[in-house]
Amino acid sequence: MGKVLNRESVNKLFVRGAQLYSGFILLWLFLRHFFADAHWVLAILNTSAIYCFVPLVFLIGPVIWNRQKWAFISLLFPIAAFFWFWGRLLIPAPSSASASPSLRIMTFNVLISNTNTDKLARAIAAARPDVIGFQELSPRTAPIIRAQFAEEYPYTTFDDAEVRGVGLMSRFPITAVYHFPFPPKDLALQAEVDWNGQPVHIFVVHLSANNIFNHSLKVLPQLTRERYAQRADQVTRLEDLLDAISDPVILLCDCNFTDTSEAYGRLNTRLNDSYKKPGWGTGHTLYTRGIPFRVQRVDYVWHSDHFIALRSFVGQDGGSDHRPVVSTLSFRGSEK
Repeated sequence: MGKVLNRESVNKLFVRGAQLYSGFILLWLFLRHFFADAHWVLAILNTSAIYCFVPLVFLIGPVIWNRQKWAFISLLFPIAAFFWFWGRLLIPAPSSASASPSLRIMTFNVLISNTNTDKLARAIAAARPDVIGFQELSPRTAPIIRAQFAEEYPYTTFDDAEVRGVGLMSRFPITAVYHFPFPPKDLALQAEVDWNGQPVHIFVVHLSANNIFNHSLKVLPQLTRERYAQRADQVTRLEDLLDAISDPVILLCDCNFTDTSEAYGRLNTRLNDSYKKPGWGTGHTLYTRGIPFRVQRVDYVWHSDHFIALRSFVGQDGGSDHRPVVSTLSFRGSEK
């Protein structure tokens, strides 16, 4: 009798736990749909949304093992939500080939304090990109990298007198460079590259970081509101610039947001995330202190409809707290 009661109690626990968890996911999706990142708690939840599905891993196995039908039915909603957001990334993309010209692009936050330039150079050489956009480029690192790759990448935006934290290195001629307002730190540039006669506008930007683990919980609400407002303003500035360009565009970005955030959704209406279709796996690029694995995907290669992404992957370790993202883009014509 006791065993029966105990089993019934366990069954009820599984069902109730699955129902509560499914209700939480439903509530989050409702709030995200109607309020996006408007409240600081919701903004953090949206940014770290992939971790809201960790309980699913611990629930689904025991529910199936114990044949808890109603508990499993309750879990169908969060399962569907997970696959809606990230299901495509779990399926290896078929190798793609194109008769059109292709351009291999890298974006890389190299870490301002990174002194391991040999490791950094190996990461670049392994990816063999045609164009590289850097964030957190330091006055010490820039001339070393430029000298080491002078023959392969004869064109750069680097300035020995003033490295502004972002830079571009290219196999193809850089015909113009503009620095535009991007407060609070103006970590942004726009360049025009002559790609075998085809002008391509390339942006390299570094959006405001969260840095929530570097501060006390007391300042978390204020800090979150401040940083999310900064990124919202930065995305608005990019939207205005992008709307004025009809030529092909590539945006190389340490965006400091994830693909479930409001800022991502806004930018995704203007450009295409090169990792979303041909990428495989979470695509996480960012390490954080004390955690031995990459925790979020915050680095992106974005492109206009002039291109199709054939392949995208996370590059090798270059001594930074970020991994680079490398994408091969096929040009499909001058008309969007």
